[in-house]
Amino acid sequence: MQTDLNGKTAFVTGAAKRIGRAICLALAGKGANIVFNYRRSAAEAESTKTDLESLGIRALALQGDLTDLEACDRMVAKASETFGSVDILVNNASDFPRTPIEELAADRAHFEKLFAAQVDIHMRAPLYLGIQLGLRMKANGWGRIVNITDRVTVRSQAYSNWILYLVTKYGLFGVSQTLAEELRPEVTVNSIAPGLVVPPPEFDPEAVERLREKIPLKRQVEPEEIAADVLHFVLSDAKTGAVLLTDGGAGTHTY
Repeated sequence: MQTDLNGKTAFVTGAAKRIGRAICLALAGKGANIVFNYRRSAAEAESTKTDLESLGIRALALQGDLTDLEACDRMVAKASETFGSVDILVNNASDFPRTPIEELAADRAHFEKLFAAQVDIHMRAPLYLGIQLGLRMKANGWGRIVNITDRVTVRSQAYSNWILYLVTKYGLFGVSQTLAEELRPEVTVNSIAPGLVVPPPEFDPEAVERLREKIPLKRQVEPEEIAADVLHFVLSDAKTGAVLLTDGGAGTHTY
């Protein structure tokens, strides 16, 4: 089991802020150089890059839309050109649109657009990056891929009004399991299933508090706790195709 990541390079998607930023800082704290992408959060990305470099590692922030595979290729090429190789991939980028099924049923074009966007961010990009970087890791003899899914994937559950998000997060769990088989034994592929972490800013604070009250531990998960889970998988030599459920106990029931 490794104790540090000196000399390794990690690519973390959607990491200018929130959970992704915490993951970058945790990996950098163990000595890894960091490449991370962002879509629109340029100011936050620059701040995160500065904070990472203050830890004594090299950091590269790349603007890019993960739903565009040409952009994915450009980011992989830039990361490889800058650091020589990418040893760790964390597919963290996500989108969380509310999609009541009545609205999806009423407008086929609306359904097709939203479904395609969710597939692209939660399944196509992680699978494509996992294939492209995973095969390079395999050829180099060592690699780690960690995908961030959702608590429901562990318990075969669901919650109302986020059907497209949940369907594609289940798909990301499938991506994790199949890549674990394809890339073994040199590359491990695992997933983390968080519960309530950082509520979207548009959420009503009172509604968020009601959600917290339904969680057995009466609190949400902190981004740093998800980052610790990522480190656990990256440093472990004995886990692939595994899942960590970190949700304060919410996985024991639906809410």
